[in-house]
Amino acid sequence: MGGDNLTAEFIQNDWRQADLSEAEQAMLEYAEKLTLTPAMMTQEDVQQLRDVGWTDRDVLDIAMACAYFNFRVRIVDGLGLEMSDQAAERAMQARQQAAATAQAQGVELPKDIWGITEQATQAKQQAPVS
Repeated sequence: MGGDNLTAEFIQNDWRQADLSEAEQAMLEYAEKLTLTPAMMTQEDVQQLRDVGWTDRDVLDIAMACAYFNFRVRIVDGLGLEMSDQAAERAMQARQQAAATAQAQGVELPKDIWGITEQATQAKQQAPVS
């Protein structure tokens, strides 16, 4: 998996369209299932990660990172907190860099299915002027 903003955009918006290894795809399938339907997780889900090369420690790290991220999102959403202007600026810059990379590579930038760009724009507009 590359470390560029275009890859990050694909992962954020539709990881199935990103150029990922089999192990990375399995990890994201696991994280998606753990996020959306945690009660449906089974040992088979863990075994699928092992089958593509993840160790038991890796699986623990993946589960903990996923759980921590979900915890943070639910706290922020549950308290009705808004995106900071710095976070908005970083999100918009990353999207712009990804767009430039997509254009240079002759590929289409993935759609912003979560509305991150719109949220960032709104946060930036609502930020107090210093």
